Amino acid sequence: MVKRYWKRLLAGLLLPLCCVAAVKYFEGYGRVLRLGFVSGSYWDAPSNCYAVIDAAIERFEAEHPGVRVEYISGILKRDYSEWLIGKFLLGQEPDVFMILPEDFEMLYELGALHPLDALAERDGTVSPDDFYPAALESGNVNDVQYALPYECVPTLMFVNKSLLAEEGIAVPDSDWDWEQFYAICAAVTHDLDGDGAPDRFGSYGYTWRDALAANGGALFSEDGAHCLLAEPQAAEAVAFAQRLSALYQGCEITARDFDQGRVAFRPFLFSDYRTYQPYPWRIKRYSGFEWDCIPMPSGPSGSNSSELSVMLAGISSRTGKTALAWEFLKEMTCSDATQSMLFTDSHGVSALRRVTQSKQTRWVLWQDTPGESRLALAALPGTMEQAIAAPHFQNSDQANLLADSLVETAMANEQDLGLQLVRVQRELEEFLNR
Repeated sequence: MVKRYWKRLLAGLLLPLCCVAAVKYFEGYGRVLRLGFVSGSYWDAPSNCYAVIDAAIERFEAEHPGVRVEYISGILKRDYSEWLIGKFLLGQEPDVFMILPEDFEMLYELGALHPLDALAERDGTVSPDDFYPAALESGNVNDVQYALPYECVPTLMFVNKSLLAEEGIAVPDSDWDWEQFYAICAAVTHDLDGDGAPDRFGSYGYTWRDALAANGGALFSEDGAHCLLAEPQAAEAVAFAQRLSALYQGCEITARDFDQGRVAFRPFLFSDYRTYQPYPWRIKRYSGFEWDCIPMPSGPSGSNSSELSVMLAGISSRTGKTALAWEFLKEMTCSDATQSMLFTDSHGVSALRRVTQSKQTRWVLWQDTPGESRLALAALPGTMEQAIAAPHFQNSDQANLLADSLVETAMANEQDLGLQLVRVQRELEEFLNR
């Protein structure tokens, strides 16, 4: 009788514990979360990407006992898009995955991305103010957040300090503008060998899109319904790029000219700056001249802005583990520990203001950079704040390719540029609304 009593009592005590264990199991215990991950750097810079992601997984699994995060290693950037889209079409996509900048629009149009706003609102620990605006905007469509920034890279202006010094010109301040940029380019463009064509140049690789970003203009409206190329800010940017190009008298300026020190300025990714500033890469790549990077020059209607390139991360719209996927997405994109490792094991920038602006990050970056080559580091927070994101809308990739072709043709034409831009705008409008 007593034995039977104790058995019943024990069963009564164990039943609630079993129920709790079952709930925990279905909340995550014993489950596998699949991650889609790019091996290496999107910007082709040296990167210990596995160190960053493995450390994030280790922290996440420690906080979620019984959960295991798995990924396939060795998927390179050139193969990743095809792999991810193929997995989605087969219904086998990962629960959480990296998103290359060029793939975001397609994944959105396929309905592959889980909206994040409701998850963030229920969570309460993630705020839009945590991120630099352009980085967050890169994963947003029609005011709905579909992805969060994992890693990003702004564009800076490379300065050949030796060439400027030879011409008796000081390196511009961080708040320089188009007129200063043009004046220096004109001053340093020379015919050194007397053949009638310049062989030293002011700039290489600066395009009308760089000018557009710096003049507060936009090529398309955010919803993709209208082309804004003939608007004053955009037309002014194209005209400036055309005027700058005319300095070089039709000469084809190459990367080799730049590498050999014959060019004063070139737009440069921050990832390249971090790669080639430290010894010995600095000596191997650019040993013939001193160089540094500063923000892009501002237009009269804009600021020292450039377009931000962003590697995003998102959640599958078909995952059966939404809560777990959200927690891991936060570990990747919102964790100070994970995001700080981007500065020690990668060459990108964290989209989290508090990480990029921290004393720890400043110390890491300064340790890697020679004492007289730190202009870009001092300007980095301001560069990130002023950066802009390209709008996402249906067929935006095709629209941008068409715009590049049409605008380049218009710039090369000797007819009135304003009238040509009106025609280009009309043609792009027809494309957008067909």
